[in-house]
Amino acid sequence: MFFYFSLKAPGERARLYFLLAWFHAVVQERLRYAPLGWSKRYEFNESDLRVACDTLDTWIETVAMGRTNLPPEKVPWDAICTLLSQCIYGGKIDNEFDQRLLNSFLNKLFTAQSFEPDFPLVTGVDGIDDKIIKMPEGIRRDQFLHWVENLSERQSPSWLGLPNNAEKMLLLTGGTTLIAKLLKMQLLEDDDEVVYSADEAEAKHKADGRPTWMITLHNSAATWLRLVPQSLTSLKRTVENIKDPMYRYFEREVNAAVKLLQVVRRDLEDAIQICKGEKKQTNFHRSMISDLAKGILPSHWRCYTVPSGCTVIQWITDFSDRIKQLQKVSTASISGGTSALKNLHVWLGGLFNPEAYITATRQYVAQANGWSLEELAMRVTIKNKDAKPADLDECSFGVTGLKLQGAECQDSQLYLTLTISTDLPVTILRWIKKTEVKPPGPEVTLPVYLNTMRSELLFTVNLPVAGQQKEHSFYERGVAVICSSALG
Repeated sequence: MFFYFSLKAPGERARLYFLLAWFHAVVQERLRYAPLGWSKRYEFNESDLRVACDTLDTWIETVAMGRTNLPPEKVPWDAICTLLSQCIYGGKIDNEFDQRLLNSFLNKLFTAQSFEPDFPLVTGVDGIDDKIIKMPEGIRRDQFLHWVENLSERQSPSWLGLPNNAEKMLLLTGGTTLIAKLLKMQLLEDDDEVVYSADEAEAKHKADGRPTWMITLHNSAATWLRLVPQSLTSLKRTVENIKDPMYRYFEREVNAAVKLLQVVRRDLEDAIQICKGEKKQTNFHRSMISDLAKGILPSHWRCYTVPSGCTVIQWITDFSDRIKQLQKVSTASISGGTSALKNLHVWLGGLFNPEAYITATRQYVAQANGWSLEELAMRVTIKNKDAKPADLDECSFGVTGLKLQGAECQDSQLYLTLTISTDLPVTILRWIKKTEVKPPGPEVTLPVYLNTMRSELLFTVNLPVAGQQKEHSFYERGVAVICSSALG
């Protein structure tokens, strides 16, 4: 399609078509690497390409006015980029950082410099700084075909702006999904499956009289019940502590956890009694036991956000860790009052509502200093792992369990790296007045996602960039902060 239209004047039309073809190929190929390439699988397709082609035609013909040549500076770059970014491709995007990524590619490709000899389509191919893929010369079909045929057969993720180990990340994601499915299958044993040895299984089955799946579920439910903490103490509200935003937040968290803990323990105890034949089933129990036997998380347990493919085994382990954290919160509240809650180092990804925690910290600082919420901006400090933990002042809060994907952080400065993810030490979140924000150098805004699925954007952080690294490189590589990787 492109080469047919490239015969039309002006001659620069062909180079614009090529840029569009390259851009479309990159946009589509990055879908393979979701949620790293894009946060989700957007439906970019040939229809977008056709509309973009028509858009180029309209603007070129409007500007060229029948001339056979069009100077690069006369091409309506801003109009083309805006339409591609906001309407044709960007109209499908609902994530702020996917939009930044799209804009990054458009601003790099659709520029007057693309008409210059040796214009680089890709830099740093295969991790080699001076290795590039150049824009083909010429405007004829055979010249473009010759360029395509001379491309390397081995196409690394660096062609798409991704790190070269992006394929490994795909394999890790696929492996995690496979393990989750195997765990589900383990709970779906048929009656004739050999559990121990043939003779032993037959003898036990005859003596027990229960189907194998029920025996398996009985053992699993008993194990899960041992993993889950027995109790969680609720926070006691008073006239004074209810005025504290941090107390109000943790009170809601603990109360929600207490209710869910009671539900989970009761359901598991009921499942054990039913499997032992000591309790009659209701329709509710039948539905719940059916889910548990298949390794599926019961819907009434989903009181906070978890990945769709989360198994019961994964969820129970994660839920247990969340309850243990809230037990520490409850203990701190009893022993130290509201001031102890403020100074806790919190596993952000282990909270039921982490966004509300960030809001509570902002409200706390605003209330303590008599400032309005609109005046405040967040500053993030990430110390080195061997550094002494910083003391928390009235405007600072410590969070743990964060992971940085695609980069590493030293002295609160970002460096691109081939490491899939790095564990961040205690991260200090500090609220200050916007008028006091004075970045020491260039910064990049990174997304903070709830988990590795990147479907829940919690908030954003600004971090300084080390050296001469470009902002667009961080977006192209999918650099992000992850709060929890326990559930995928």
